[in-house]
This record gives sequence, C-alpha cells and structure tokens, in this order.
Amino acid sequence: MENLRDELSMNLQEVLLDAAPALDCRSRERLAAGIEALIGENHDLAVRAARAELERDALLAAVGRQGFVCDADGEVITAGPGEEDRIAGALLGRRGASLRYPGGEPVPPGDLPGCRALRGERLASCRYTVHDPGEEDRYVVVSASPIVMGGAVSGAAVTWQDVTGEEQTRRRLSEANTLLEGLFDNLGDIVGIQYPDRTMLRYNRAGYEMLGMTPEEVKGRKCYELIGRTAPCTVCATAHAVVSRKREVVEKFVPEFGRYLECRSSPILDENGEVAFIVEQLYDVTDRKRAEDELRESEATARALLNAPSEMIILLDRTGRLIEVNETATRRFARSREDLIGRSLFEFFPPDEAAVYVARLGEVVASGRPARFEDAWEGRFYDVILYPAADERGNVVRVAAVARDVTGKKRGEDALRKRTHDLNERVKELSVLYEVSRIIERHSKSSLDEIFREVVRVLPSGWEFPENAVARITVQGRRFATEHFEETPWRQASPIVVLGETVGMVEVCYLHERPERDEGPFLAEERALLDIVAGRLGGTIERFQAWDSLEKSESQFREIMQQSFDMIYTCYKEGGIAYISPAVTRILGYTPDEVLGRKCRDFIVPASLSAWEEGRKKIARGEPVEGLEVEFYRKDGSVAFLELNESPIVRDRSVIGVHVVGRDVTERKQNEQLRQHAFEQIERNIEQFAILGDHIRQPLQVILGMSELLDEEMATGKIREQVARINGYIAELDRGWIESRQVREFLRRYDLA
Repeated sequence: MENLRDELSMNLQEVLLDAAPALDCRSRERLAAGIEALIGENHDLAVRAARAELERDALLAAVGRQGFVCDADGEVITAGPGEEDRIAGALLGRRGASLRYPGGEPVPPGDLPGCRALRGERLASCRYTVHDPGEEDRYVVVSASPIVMGGAVSGAAVTWQDVTGEEQTRRRLSEANTLLEGLFDNLGDIVGIQYPDRTMLRYNRAGYEMLGMTPEEVKGRKCYELIGRTAPCTVCATAHAVVSRKREVVEKFVPEFGRYLECRSSPILDENGEVAFIVEQLYDVTDRKRAEDELRESEATARALLNAPSEMIILLDRTGRLIEVNETATRRFARSREDLIGRSLFEFFPPDEAAVYVARLGEVVASGRPARFEDAWEGRFYDVILYPAADERGNVVRVAAVARDVTGKKRGEDALRKRTHDLNERVKELSVLYEVSRIIERHSKSSLDEIFREVVRVLPSGWEFPENAVARITVQGRRFATEHFEETPWRQASPIVVLGETVGMVEVCYLHERPERDEGPFLAEERALLDIVAGRLGGTIERFQAWDSLEKSESQFREIMQQSFDMIYTCYKEGGIAYISPAVTRILGYTPDEVLGRKCRDFIVPASLSAWEEGRKKIARGEPVEGLEVEFYRKDGSVAFLELNESPIVRDRSVIGVHVVGRDVTERKQNEQLRQHAFEQIERNIEQFAILGDHIRQPLQVILGMSELLDEEMATGKIREQVARINGYIAELDRGWIESRQVREFLRRYDLA
C-alpha cells in the first residue's frame, strides 16, 4: 500500500507539472490538497485491510479453524494461519491427497466445497475424510460460502477444522458403548436400570424375556406395575438403597413368577452425592432355596431316623460284641435290647456265615475304611455297611453296622430288568414297524417287489432273538426271503389279505430251539407285530391296485374328453382357461393352444353377456348352471350357439373356477328360426285367404246379379260359367284356409311354434 501511495503521488505530481500552464496557482494548490487527501484515505484503507487480515487470522486460530479465499477461477487469493498443505491440497483438488465423503466415496472435482461455493451454495459443517496413500486418514469439518459482489459470485471463502482426534475418540467411544451394550444385554442374570422412584428406564434381554414385554412396554412404568401390582413390594431393596446410598440385597418369594429372587439394588450417585439411578440385579435363587429346604428336611429326616430308624443299626466293638442296637434290630432278632447287648454278633449266624462276618469286621478294623456288601438272611436281602469309628489316635475302637432290608428293591430290580427287557422288545417291534412304514413310503411310487425285499430284510430284527431268526414273504407265487431261510418247526406266520382274499403269507422262523413263550418260542407281541406287518403289506397291495385302476380311469377319462363331440373346458378365476378339448377346433375354429390362458368372456357375443353374467353369479354361489344358451364368436368372425352345462370348482369353501361342457346348437337354433318364419308365413297366409275370399265373393255376387238383367242368354250363361269357375277357386281357397288353421293349431299344440 505504501508503494502504491508513493507511486500515485509521483504520478499526480507529473500530472500537475503537465497541467501547470493551464491552471492558476490557487487551482493547483487545491488540486494538490485534494490528491493528498485521497492518498491519505487510501493509506488508511490499506492499514484497515491489514488489520482485518490479522483479526481474521486470529479469529480462525481462536476457533481452531483454517481457511482460504479463492477468486472466481478457483485460484487461492489468501489463506489463513497455519495452512495445512495436505488438507488444503485435498480441498483444492491438488497434490496426492483426495477428499472423500464419510462413506468412503471420492468427492468429484466439481463437488469440492470451493467449487460448490462458487456455484452459489453455502456449506455449513460438512464432514469429509482426507485420504492420502501411505498416510493416516484425517477427518475435517468444512464450511464454504460464496463471495458476492455486484450481484455476481466473485469468489469463495472456505474454512475447515481438523477433527481427527475428536472422530477417533467418538469412534472409540462408540465401540466401547457397543461393547458395553452387548455385555449388558447378554448378561445371564436380570439387570434393570430405574430412577429412585422405581420408574424403569430399561432391562437387559433377560429382563424383557422374564417379563414377556418389549422395551417400549417397560420404559416409564414402575417396577411393581410390570408384575401386575398397584403398590411397591413390602420388602424393597431399591427403597433401602435410596436411603443408605449403598448396595442393598434382599431375598424374597415373588408369587407372580413362582420363584425366589435375590434382589441387589446398587445406587449411582450424581455430583452432589444424591441417588440418580438404581441398578437392580435379580438372581433366581429358587433352586438354592429349594435345596436349602430339602437340606433342612433331610436333616429332620436324619434326626427322625436316628430316633426311629427303619434299618437295623448295631454298634460293635473290635471283637464283634454288641454295644448298642436300635428297635428295628431288636424286632429283627426277636430279642430285647438287654438280651442282645454284650453278646457276640456271630452267635446269630451259622458258622460258615459267621466266619465271613469275622473276616469283614477284621478288614474294617485293620484298614479303618468302611465296607459295604449285600447279604441274604432267612430269605431276605440286606444292604450292609460296616462303618469304623476311631479314637483321637486314629485307632478303630467301634464299628457301626447298618443293615437295610432291600428285599423289595431286589425284587423291584428283577421286575425292572424284566420290564426293561420287555420294553426293549417293544422298541425293536416299533422300530420294525417304523422301518416298514419308511420302506412303503419311500417306494410308494416304485414296485411292490422292492418293498417286499426290504421289508423281509428288516423283519427279523423285531424278534426276541434276531440273530437266530429268518423271514420269508410269499405273494401270488413270488417269494422274498432272508439269507439262509429255512422253514423249521419254530415257525410263526400271518396271511396277507387283499380285498378279503388271501394272496400271500409272511413267515418268521427260528433256526434253533428257543425257550417257550406265549406262542411256542414266540411272544404274543411278536404275533401282533407279524399281523400288523401282514396287514400293512395287504393295504399296500390294495393301494397299488387302486393306483393302477385310477391311472386307467384317468387315461380313459382323458380319452373320452379328447374324443368328445362337445367342447369341454376348465376355467379358473385367476389363470383363465386351463384346459379345453379338441372339439373347440370343430366348433369355434381355434386350436386348444390358441385358447389356453384366455378369459371365457373374450369369446362371448355382447348380446349374450347378460345371460352369461347371470350364470357367473350362480357359479359364484356354488350353484350349477344347466342349459345356458350363449352365442360365441368363431375364429372367422361368425357366431355359434352353445348350450352350456356348468359346475363350480370349490376349494377350501371358495369357488376358484368352473368346469363347462358346451354343446354346439347352432343348427338347432337355425332350424328353430326357420320354423318360426314358416309359422309366421302360415299366419299371414290364413289372414290373406280370409281377406281374399271376402273381397272376391262380393263382386262376383254383384256381377251375377247384373247378368240376370241382360237379355242375351249366351252372355248370361257365359258369365254364370265364369262366376262358377271363380267360386270354385274361392272354395279351394277356403279349404286351404281351413287346412292352414289346422296346421297352425297342430304346431301350437305341440309347442312347435
């Protein structure tokens, strides 16, 4: 600016020297003063502009932004403090760095912030990514505004702020929040967050599943309202935590869930030390509570057993002398307590059994470990435990003998083993039935021989001794047998019956003798299994025969439809004509392929549409239509009369289409029209006969009367002769009129007209 001012001053002085001859001294002074004033004002403007640039740089630095100003051609005029070449280059589309949208898509050159501002757009805090290969991506917030002078955009101002640190922090925070949210939602226990007044904010997934509610249904409601209560729980951990400002734990039974819950309420305090939120954790302790109850019951039971035990309990010394017995032992030995104490246990057993007990007692005393064994005494079974009791030095001084009568258990185990064996047999039988069903289903559309081969293969596995069983199926002279089949005395057979007639046999044989059962070596259940398999095979044969008959019937039906003289077609509401017989070519001139998929309405003559629509209404109600006469267009444009008999197609109680049989009655309709024309002609003839007779008779009578007045006999005779001749014609007309009337009456009587 200073240079500009000096340059202007020199130029102005040169102008004054050039103009000096033309100006007087006063004018030159005034002009010089004005020029000096202008130069001084220009200097002030330069100083203010420099100050504005400094203030702009300070302001941009204060808000953490950088920027530049470009002219209308996009060239940078000025740039703010601390210009970052990498970011500025990306914003200007220079260097190797590129500007990208947050989604990763590159920003086209024409959509750079400066270019958009030069087009008159204003951008406020738009986020971009500065990508430079080999460098870490930078994240910037960009604003851009057009500079308008004289109503036109003369430049653009672009500012940006590097928010890379903020973006990375935000992303790390988002990842942390996502992780915390996932951990919170996937906690196995129920966790809820509520206000101190028990208003719920949210639960984790386990909480929503327990309540059977959605987050929207839970938020804003009191915790006790969620389980159907109108008031808080009598014992509430949240209420205690609000008062104490520390974690409170409460156990209680919640009848709405039928469970015991341990409620842990942990307060979250604000900066003032007040409770802002409560984190409530619910643990299902029902199993633990029930286990505790069961433990208490067990302890009570144990105490009761000590007072009145059902087992024999005997306390022995090291030599086997009885020190103490319970009432059960006294009853079992049939002696009083006083009579038993002090005696040796071995006195009550035979010598060989007593020797065994002496050896067992010696082992327990020597080893210090308990011994358990089963023993039989007087027809009953006992589970016996010898438990050693040691003194403070570890020497066994006492042995407790506990004998439990397990006779019922032993018998139950025997019965259970038998029942298990029986159940295993039933499982084998059911497996055979299941496998037979699978074979029949798998080969339902193949051959019977495949079914018989596979069934006979799996059949022996359903018998008690499958390794010794063989099977054979005989059907209508065909035999299917397992390997090494041999008919033996140990044989079980069942007939295969089809439609009341025996057509074959199913046989199972044991190759070697087996223990006697319900039916020889066979069980009654095996007989039932064999009968069921034979019945299934008979039913399968019947089904195959039915399928053969059905296929033949369908073939014959298709042949009848193909050869039918009438036009037969099926039409659905949605798909149009689905099938039409070849007769359509003879009747309407179309081939079946030309008609398929089209609507029936397309072929109806407009004059017949009303009658056809009435038929559609009846069909829609599920009613059949008979004798409906409708005119159809032929392919050549002519008209054919068809008499339609229609029946609805009903599926799931809804009419979905119609079956139609259409007979060509065009010739009959034409004959009816000809007959009607003939009858109308007869009517006209009868009327004309009557009129003609009346019109001729009257003039003839006048002519005949006038001929009588003539004197010429010849002329009169001639006239009489012609009158008689004409009367003869009229008589013939009368006879024709009568015959015409008789014909008309005949036609009317028999509905021919």
